[in-house]
Amino acid sequence: MTNEELQQKYAGLLELANSNGTTYTLSGGDDGVLHIDATAPDDAAKQAIWDKYNEIDPGYASGDLVLNVQTGAGAAGGGGNTYTVVAGDNLTKIGEKYGISWQAIFEANKDIIHDPDMIHPGQELKIPSA
Repeated sequence: MTNEELQQKYAGLLELANSNGTTYTLSGGDDGVLHIDATAPDDAAKQAIWDKYNEIDPGYASGDLVLNVQTGAGAAGGGGNTYTVVAGDNLTKIGEKYGISWQAIFEANKDIIHDPDMIHPGQELKIPSA
């Protein structure tokens, strides 16, 4: 799919973000994967975004969207970032996005990750400072 086709596919998600106060940036798409980095005003708005994504792509099976939604407080920085895993993610890819090693993410999330090769869509990971 082209970037335009992906934006059209996920138009309902983008419209919801616009209406519930979520800000976002779009990138990618030319490689068949649209990236949305978003900051929701609260947990309810964040959950609504994820619910809409699951409605459009049940089980997050298409692998054509990378969705990173934080709440306003989590986006403030200072090592307080979180990342919600989507289909196709691995710790290395997530680490590259934040400029840290996969080992640092694994260490920060040992309470929820028992095997660094086994992460699942929907898991919310703590992202340590670089």
